[in-house]
Amino acid sequence: MAILNCLLARQLCFEDASCSAILEIIPRVCGSELVACSTVTVTKCQAALRTLQAFPFFKPTCLCREPNVDPECNSFRDFLFDHPCVFVMKKEKDPYPVETLPTCTYALSVCHNEKSCSVLFERFKNACKARDGDCRMEDRESCREAWAGLRMSPIFGCICPNTHMKKRCDRIFAVVNHNPCVAFYTYKRFNPKAAKSHLIRSGRDLYSSPLLRP
Repeated sequence: MAILNCLLARQLCFEDASCSAILEIIPRVCGSELVACSTVTVTKCQAALRTLQAFPFFKPTCLCREPNVDPECNSFRDFLFDHPCVFVMKKEKDPYPVETLPTCTYALSVCHNEKSCSVLFERFKNACKARDGDCRMEDRESCREAWAGLRMSPIFGCICPNTHMKKRCDRIFAVVNHNPCVAFYTYKRFNPKAAKSHLIRSGRDLYSSPLLRP
């Protein structure tokens, strides 16, 4: 496959379900800071970046014109291949260091086998209740704290490759990543229901958009 322009590669990634899911979680596991590594889940961030780089759209790299001609393309390329977290060895608070991102079905099974993780997951589901795509939370701060706690679990940053268990995996992924209460908390200046579809339609930078900042 020929080496693609980075913005074209990003658009093709958006149109691929597995690839776009990685783009979706990267701002969450890597943080929104582009100058320094600001996340406690460093190894998950590094694993997510490696996973994205392995997709054929970005392999072995992608290309841009000169920075002054196409700054958006260069910013995306720098984010993907020279992210500040790539150069961080470890963070003390990273509770579940990983080499590769786990599938959501595996991550949930690990979580169910650890009482502390099960408590975090149940707390999140109770504090950030959702039904039929609407947020039914009773206390925004409790939901925010539960979401922050869930970030410390193996479920946070899990992915769903094309396997025979993908439907179940997608449901688990949606519980964590498509919860409208989290969208309300994270993207409170925008319509959370429209956030993802608007982003894909417009082709805006996923990592730089406030719609998907953690």
